[in-house]
Amino acid sequence: MTRIKLDPAGIQHQLQAHRQTLKQGLNTAAKLDIHHLPTPHRVLMHSGSVRLIQFLPTTPQQIRTPVLICYALVNRPWILDLSSQRSMIRNLLDAGVPVYLVDWGYPARCDRYLTLEDYLVDLLDRCVDHVRQDSHSEQINLMGVCQGGVLSLCYSALFPRKIRNLITLVTPVDTSSPRFQLNRLSQYIDAGLTTATYGNLPGALLNELFTALQPGRLGLQKRLAAAQQLDSEHAEHYLLMEQWLQDCPDLAGAALQEFIQLFFRDNALMSAQGFQLAGQTLNLGRVQMPVLNIFGSKDQLVPPESSIALGARIGSNDYTEAPVESGHIGVLNGRTALRTLPSLIQLWLKERDPA
Repeated sequence: MTRIKLDPAGIQHQLQAHRQTLKQGLNTAAKLDIHHLPTPHRVLMHSGSVRLIQFLPTTPQQIRTPVLICYALVNRPWILDLSSQRSMIRNLLDAGVPVYLVDWGYPARCDRYLTLEDYLVDLLDRCVDHVRQDSHSEQINLMGVCQGGVLSLCYSALFPRKIRNLITLVTPVDTSSPRFQLNRLSQYIDAGLTTATYGNLPGALLNELFTALQPGRLGLQKRLAAAQQLDSEHAEHYLLMEQWLQDCPDLAGAALQEFIQLFFRDNALMSAQGFQLAGQTLNLGRVQMPVLNIFGSKDQLVPPESSIALGARIGSNDYTEAPVESGHIGVLNGRTALRTLPSLIQLWLKERDPA
């Protein structure tokens, strides 16, 4: 049996170097002035925990029809406007695209009873109508991100006349994919018991579940590398990303229970017969407006095949796929995506904008 040889002096030297690096990093972090949603904006509507935000234009508009971003109920939407250097929203504005954003906020205890119908037919529909009124547009462009993409698909099937074009980003459609880990994880969640116990699923608990999907990379490995990230060049981005990752809102109990059953266990979006939601039978065949489907070719949370399945189900004759060579978060905030996607989205929308 090979004996393990330890070098006490070498270990002590490494610990001292690590401690010094961490100290320097903390000094750098203490000098930073960090703001969320740094791009100038105004709140157009406020209802309970939900805000509708309009971002102020930075250049003359190239697109007449505004874009409303529907983010996921999980995490916070400021990953799309993380900093002045890393902002999908700012880059869209610079490309002449008018941008609005649904900020779902932090659900209160009374929101435990909100259903998917409440989110779609009441809250999201009110946001859409406010954008239509504010922009003097009969229709809007809807952009759904991850879980928000699922909500946007459902909304577009419910209210097709209000949506001119639909854009989905890293959106799970076929949740039966063997690589779709969230589906397997959801099989061990008793959503009914969770609702009865907590009311709303605590965001901190949800964050632990996400970490459990990749315990090595998201756990010990990331913590050991923290000191190196806190240098003068990367400190701001690292801290902002860590804040965003830890900023998990609670999830409304009733809506969470419905979402898991419909879109994970029943794989409802892939059903040709459709599924019941908001008093109607919905299926993706009712989504007939132009669709731009953006996904990450290296996405481990929503694998590409889960998103690509959309093309075979929707009723639109104008369907475009746009793969990005990155992971899930990289599509939203990575350097490659920020360099290529805003101009791609602007061009795609401009070709479909009213004359």
